[in-house]
Amino acid sequence: MRTDTICYGYGRHSTAKQEFTRAAQRAKVKEYWRRTLKPKGVKWGGFFYDKAVQGAVEFSEREQGRQVYAQARPGDHVVVSRLDRPFRSVYDGVKVIQSLAERKVRFHSLDLLVDSGTPMGRFFVTILLAVAELERAFASERTLEIIAYRKKHGLPVGSRPPLGWKIVGTRAKDSGIKRSTRRFVVDEQERELCEMIHELRQQGMAIEQIVLWLMRQEEYPNKRRLDNYKAVEWAIAAKELGFPKQTDGKRMVKEWRATRRSAMPR
Repeated sequence: MRTDTICYGYGRHSTAKQEFTRAAQRAKVKEYWRRTLKPKGVKWGGFFYDKAVQGAVEFSEREQGRQVYAQARPGDHVVVSRLDRPFRSVYDGVKVIQSLAERKVRFHSLDLLVDSGTPMGRFFVTILLAVAELERAFASERTLEIIAYRKKHGLPVGSRPPLGWKIVGTRAKDSGIKRSTRRFVVDEQERELCEMIHELRQQGMAIEQIVLWLMRQEEYPNKRRLDNYKAVEWAIAAKELGFPKQTDGKRMVKEWRATRRSAMPR
């Protein structure tokens, strides 16, 4: 039976803030162990670091986080340089910290001088994780507001432009500017292809035949590979609806079908 206690350091990669690099996180954690825990006889168990893992992935599902979670035994310590490094949400954080506490493993967060081994430390951990969760919720709301604004004003949101359009400009995060300059401009070549598909259909050609024609023709660029049944319907719908700035092809076809039904004589 093991009689010694061990300190496990943990960190997670941050692409946005260089002060949260692996070396910086490890140095802070190990210095804390050397100054505070080593004099108490706690051994160093190593620094576990997850690379290129999103904060949305739960601590126990990350490769290195899972190892720390599995190796820690009663009396051990888990130390992180910042509270936002290990956890994706208040639920994930409280769940892990409580689980570690039940196994008599103490959790330390150096940015807040929190030690879950004390009642006050557990209280502060719960409160601060709740604040972090609220901050993420506010950020999510702001993102949704921006998306709604861009959709309302016919500006690109994702990377896929509507049929008959292309995206020009750059994202704010890619160019370092305050606002995105991305906008839709007409894609003449794609519209010509859609208009040809529509004309063939008007001439009575079956959609299956149009698909075969698309697979063989070389006159029109077919960047999106409109060579299947659903894509042909999408092209016809886009042409008849006037090439709306709508990226959801299924929704567009559904609206197009509803428009055609309502126009039929009763």
